[in-house]
Amino acid sequence: MEIIRRIAGFAGLFNEWIGRWVSWLASLLVLVVVANVIMRYFFASSQQWLGELAWHLFATLFLLGAGYALRHGRHVRVDVIYSKLSEKGRSWIDLGGSVLFLIPFCLLSISRSWDYVLRALPRGGGPKESGIWNYLHWLVENAESSDQPGGLPLRFIIKMMIVLGFAFLLLQAISLFLEALASVIRPKNPDSTHAERTRFRGVIVTVCMLIISWLVIFTFNLHGEGLAVLLFAELFVFILMGFPVAFTLGGAAVLFGFFFADSTLFFNFLPMRFFGFMKQEILMAVPLFIYMGIMLEKSGLAERLLETMALLFGRFRGGLALAVIVVGALLAASTGIVGATVVTMGLISLPTMLKRGYSTELATGTIASSGTLGQIIPPSIVLILLSSQLSSAAGSSMATVGDLFKAAVIPAAMLVLGYMLYVVGVALFKGEKAPAMPPEEVKLFREKGMGKRLLSAFLLPMALIVAVLGSIFAGIASPTEAAAVGALGATLLTLMEGKFSFKIIREVAQETTHLTCMVFLILLGATAFSLVFRDLGGDLYLVDLITSANLPPWAFLLMVMLIIFVAGFFIDFIEIIFIIVPVVTPVFVAYDMNLVWIGVLMALNLQTSFLSPPFGFSLFYLKGVAPPSVTTSQIYKGIVPFVLIQLIVLAVAIMFPELVLFWV
Repeated sequence: MEIIRRIAGFAGLFNEWIGRWVSWLASLLVLVVVANVIMRYFFASSQQWLGELAWHLFATLFLLGAGYALRHGRHVRVDVIYSKLSEKGRSWIDLGGSVLFLIPFCLLSISRSWDYVLRALPRGGGPKESGIWNYLHWLVENAESSDQPGGLPLRFIIKMMIVLGFAFLLLQAISLFLEALASVIRPKNPDSTHAERTRFRGVIVTVCMLIISWLVIFTFNLHGEGLAVLLFAELFVFILMGFPVAFTLGGAAVLFGFFFADSTLFFNFLPMRFFGFMKQEILMAVPLFIYMGIMLEKSGLAERLLETMALLFGRFRGGLALAVIVVGALLAASTGIVGATVVTMGLISLPTMLKRGYSTELATGTIASSGTLGQIIPPSIVLILLSSQLSSAAGSSMATVGDLFKAAVIPAAMLVLGYMLYVVGVALFKGEKAPAMPPEEVKLFREKGMGKRLLSAFLLPMALIVAVLGSIFAGIASPTEAAAVGALGATLLTLMEGKFSFKIIREVAQETTHLTCMVFLILLGATAFSLVFRDLGGDLYLVDLITSANLPPWAFLLMVMLIIFVAGFFIDFIEIIFIIVPVVTPVFVAYDMNLVWIGVLMALNLQTSFLSPPFGFSLFYLKGVAPPSVTTSQIYKGIVPFVLIQLIVLAVAIMFPELVLFWV
């Protein structure tokens, strides 16, 4: 058993070394994007190679850091059952999850991605003259390069990062397997409680039920939509068992893809989907905003801003939660990306709220719901994608981005107001859950240096937020560029506060790597899952439910809203937009329904689904940055009132279209 532990330890130390070096790419990414902005706006000579270098750094960061994040346990798991098991019970979960999901997902990704790399290399022949420089010149001339003028050559290098990333992850997966194996074969602990043994038996029963379900597949010859439904059901159980969400999604996709889907199509298409995510410039905003949020947290400015806003409310209960909603809305407007906003707000405000005695449920619910405002507050990526799909499916520009942005203003304001009214209600009727700031602090704040503290707390961070938000609204910078400038600005603020050091920048870079890997491995796992779901006919099954109903317009609209809401429990909003929206849009056009109104309703619906237990992605993002004392069940309980508020706003927007279309 000691040998097993040593081998596992070696694998972990290797990923620790790799991760610490790779984490510095987060800081380099900030500098490269800022350099590209400076080149374009001050020298009018934007360089394509700088833009490509940025997404190469971004992709390398979350791919090569995946094993590092797993070593530190930073990949999100639903711990409703897992946290209640004994150490040996958790080891059995890790052992089974590694064998069933993580290791097969890594092996498949490595093998398919290696073929993808080989296709980027030159075929046959070689340089006419020997020598390393002649070979490099021949390689640059003949290997796959960027399809953009002025882009980077040797595309196989960045594609190779997929292979290396999953290879390092596989190494850590083997380490996790060996550690779990060593724990499982350890002599039985006679002191284990009856409750622990009972819970562990529950895990065994669940595994047996899963085996029985697979026997049902072969016995009744399930196929198509039947398999898609069973895939959803089994995924629900797998995730509740407590293995990391990202690898459960990817591993379940590999199992069903191998046995039931068109495995050749699925396996070959997977690395291309991975590469597509790596190239999306807008996704680079996630690590940049995470970097900005962590740096602000290290500077102490963000906590001071929140506390100062709370002190402005004086003795009023719930002031800090109201401050979180306002600041969360501002951050949501500056990012447009739910994951980045939830993570940033969780890092900045959750420790402060818990320290001030807030209910864990109220604190997590306020943060997660405020973070998802990025789905509806312009500039929203969701609204941009919806505009593209609605206009394409309708065959005309009936829902432009500008119109959707204008139409989303009032619903977004209604959501913010609804959240604030709920917090006020909690403060009035259950004040112990939202305590006021200490009276002595409020008195000291008002009597000594109130103006100076307001200036120091608000001026610099608000100037940063306004600069980031204003540059996006004015069209001066993209969200990614604004995020990089914001990250650099947060670093300068930390320097001005006298808290900048080599240790701080190292901690910020490493934490950014952990959280970036957590977010994007979930996206990669969800991508694999969606591919299998489509191949099994799950998307056609959803379409059949819609088209076969033959309902009046209002009933058809409600059915679409329900299906989008349910689909949001399981798959990413991008997949929902690309699967469902093109199918239902022609029907909406035939019903002569306003597509701008429909687009805003869909955006509100998708926002709601981000908070819906058990698979709302915002909940996973928040759990990833929450202190260990905050459990998944507490986050689930805290989000329920805010989901109801979102449903009420959605219902009002459906019943009163003029509120949505007021500015259009």
